[in-house]
Amino acid sequence: MPETLWLSEGGEEIQKLVKRVASARRVVVVTGAGISVNCGIPDFRSSSGLFKQIQASHGDVVSKGRDLFDASVVFRTAQATRIFYEWMTHLREQCERAQPGVVHAFIRQLADRGQLQRSYTQNIDGLERKAGLEVWDPHCPTTSPECVPWQQAQSIPLHGTMDRLTCQLCSSSDSHNAVAGDSCSDCMSRSQQREQLGRRALATGTLRPAVVLYGEPHPHSEDIARIIGHDTRALQGRKRATHDVLLVLGTTLKVPGCKQLVRQLAAAPTTTTIVVNNEHVCGRVWDNIVDYQIIGCVDDWCSRVQRVWAAQTKITQWTRVRKTLPANCSAKGQKVTGERRSTTKKENVNYVVDETVESQTRKVDHVVVEIVQSQKRRARDNDSIECTQPEPKRWRAELPMRRSARIAMRESIELYHQSLSICT
Repeated sequence: MPETLWLSEGGEEIQKLVKRVASARRVVVVTGAGISVNCGIPDFRSSSGLFKQIQASHGDVVSKGRDLFDASVVFRTAQATRIFYEWMTHLREQCERAQPGVVHAFIRQLADRGQLQRSYTQNIDGLERKAGLEVWDPHCPTTSPECVPWQQAQSIPLHGTMDRLTCQLCSSSDSHNAVAGDSCSDCMSRSQQREQLGRRALATGTLRPAVVLYGEPHPHSEDIARIIGHDTRALQGRKRATHDVLLVLGTTLKVPGCKQLVRQLAAAPTTTTIVVNNEHVCGRVWDNIVDYQIIGCVDDWCSRVQRVWAAQTKITQWTRVRKTLPANCSAKGQKVTGERRSTTKKENVNYVVDETVESQTRKVDHVVVEIVQSQKRRARDNDSIECTQPEPKRWRAELPMRRSARIAMRESIELYHQSLSICT
């Protein structure tokens, strides 16, 4: 079985995995309904999920909540179809009000850092687009400026999206004013044109959400298979020296298509597969596929990775400041003798940096003292009471430079200490 870890307990192994994700060359993310619960959208299978709500409200029509998302049940009777459209309209309103959460911001940050290979989502809420990701939309016309080619898409909605409604008859789409269950405007327009010509009227289709239900074929399965194949070859073509990560967040891995997706992407030898969910989801069936199973909140997991990124940014800023210092004020560590050095790496770095600051400060102070003493000697030799500036222009030029270097060094060291505190 995959190695199981509890996020609340922390530990060295959790920290290693967090750092591995933070420093991964490429990351593929597969997400489920669990990442949108904190955004105000219910999941499907939990005790308070959408399936339980539907069963409690319409137990006389459907035997279980899942049936309202089953194509063989929904369109069997007019009453079931009406209830389906009502729930889809309610769910669409929830999706429109919801805002992206921690996981969505984490995926966007992966994309901004150049680490995101692709994000595959089973969700139909469209929060990835609100988070600023480039989302592939197969219903969008290729001539539209909003169309994103799949090669450039950062997020792939596996089960469609609530943003659009499609006609069951002519497959035309509407993304704005229409409501699920309304008649298709394109079908009505064509029928009216025929009637004006004295011909018989055509059948009019009904708009439904552009989502894939249980028991119906996926209309864009070939396109999605092409994208998955491309990403699989990209992961398998990596050198063994690099490491990639497959992150599975907030899903129970019960949908067959999602199972196959994870199996295919996890086959690359250099890929580490990590599943994060608030409950145990991986059994023996996932042996040699999933490497680690982390039980805990997905938001907490993503926040930990973001804190590591923040610490890396602080250290990078400190390094850039250090490189701008004069050569005689370099903050490179020097060998410390006379006292025992700390045992841990963090304490070791702190000790070396502190000793370096003291050493460089003593050098600058020594130079300043020499300048003042030189001024006093010259004043005495000239029988002058006031302390005059030294004659050589070199001293007048170097004194403010050394003082500014000293201030810059202290600011950079303070910035470095702040970055170390974030790491902990």
